Amino acid sequence: MIIKNYVKLRLSSSQILAYKTKFNILDHKSIIFPHEETFDDSHITKDILFNSVIVLGVYFIKSDQEIEIDDKIFILDGHHRIQFIVNNSINEEFEVVMLDINDISIESYNAELLITEENFLEKIKYEKNFLKENDSQYYIEINDNKYCSNSILNIIELYDYKRHLLEDNIISPLPNNQDTQKTIINFTPLNSIDFSRNYVFPQKSTWITPRFDL
Repeated sequence: MIIKNYVKLRLSSSQILAYKTKFNILDHKSIIFPHEETFDDSHITKDILFNSVIVLGVYFIKSDQEIEIDDKIFILDGHHRIQFIVNNSINEEFEVVMLDINDISIESYNAELLITEENFLEKIKYEKNFLKENDSQYYIEINDNKYCSNSILNIIELYDYKRHLLEDNIISPLPNNQDTQKTIINFTPLNSIDFSRNYVFPQKSTWITPRFDL
């Protein structure tokens, strides 16, 4: 796909490729994929749509006089807005930022603990045998301690368990730039190579920078 009308953005990290352009989401919905689930009630309005920027992760093929990107695009910020556009068949161009998906920084989105730390550790040990003594790249971190489970074999299984904890109201998402008096837990961060058109991670799994929501 060729993108001809764009503005190259100057970011704090000069190593990150970022371009702002106008893009018809509805026309390209078949190649735009979410990486996180959405809430049922997102309170999106047309005013929000036209006064915020959608951020898309793309694979650049080349970027000189014109931008060429691969026909596989992942939503980095704007899942609910894109869902609203598609559900309401809004056939218009929207302002988007396209980032090289291989350049972004991905952290685990913070989660507040809604039960006591003691009860939480008992729960994850009982359900999935999460222990400090276990050694794995897939972990739950609490108070700088990492707990691993030998029964969690990949990143999808870990985030399926995160979904379970969210649905049971054991944890609640919290923006990484927001303070809280509650205990914070994190999960092994995702990598862009974990994004797939065949699997959608739980809501608020990633905290991606650079950010354009300020």
